[in-house]
Amino acid sequence: MFKYLKNKMFGYIPTLQEQQFIDIVSKMLVDPKTSLRMAPVTNRYFIINEQRHYYILLKDCGIQLTNTKFSFTKSMHPKAYDIIISNIHNHIEEHRQILEDKLFKNEMEMLDSILSKLT
Repeated sequence: MFKYLKNKMFGYIPTLQEQQFIDIVSKMLVDPKTSLRMAPVTNRYFIINEQRHYYILLKDCGIQLTNTKFSFTKSMHPKAYDIIISNIHNHIEEHRQILEDKLFKNEMEMLDSILSKLT
């Protein structure tokens, strides 16, 4: 009950449609066939899944979903938009960490190789 009142008074609860957008983007991000691009100058995010023919553009508190049969554009409350962008940033950070770990592992293997050749 307290959490409900707190969200009602201080937080933002997305509308049903906004929650659907949040869920769609979240599911697209976890699909390994999905690619994510960000245009830093225009602050646009592109989520692309060629296999499923789904394309999402996020910009200016709005979302555009497209495939070969439909195109749907909708403005969102800034806080709902921020939830989606935060999820995207978390996804990017998670994959950055995976890449960084892989690169660091390769560095360690290279250094071990050099050390073994020097002994």
